[in-house]
Amino acid sequence: MSGQLTSMIMDMVKYEEWNATGLENASLNVSNVMVKALMAGIAYDSRKHAYLFRALVEMLRGESKPLTESEYDMLGKAITEHINVELKMMRDIEELMNVIGDERLKYVLKYILDDEKRHHALLLGLQEAVNRRELVTEFDWLNIVWKDVPFFF
Repeated sequence: MSGQLTSMIMDMVKYEEWNATGLENASLNVSNVMVKALMAGIAYDSRKHAYLFRALVEMLRGESKPLTESEYDMLGKAITEHINVELKMMRDIEELMNVIGDERLKYVLKYILDDEKRHHALLLGLQEAVNRRELVTEFDWLNIVWKDVPFFF
């Protein structure tokens, strides 16, 4: 099953990369900055998904490497800093949404805010894992990192 699963996931990598390239190419011919930015954002997400799919395959194959002590140190500092930035961004966006009346602008701000909330939840999970500094299996990492992320089901 593992070989079939990795093959299915690698197919997802191809779809995501194809989607990203198509959106990037289409956006070259678009003059509207908002449309161009939205297409670029979706293309970037597709590239990110492809990267995450590759990481899943590496985990399934048992090829991922443990973090070193210096990586834990660096990550601890970087994650703490980014958590603080995410908190500020979320507060600032919510404040903007309270003063902006245009629903189109609010829609874009809400889209960004939702991303910031997902990032924040992921960073908190990563911070917990980094702070524990104990032997964490790959699937423990997944549980720690994703446990509080709001999904849209």
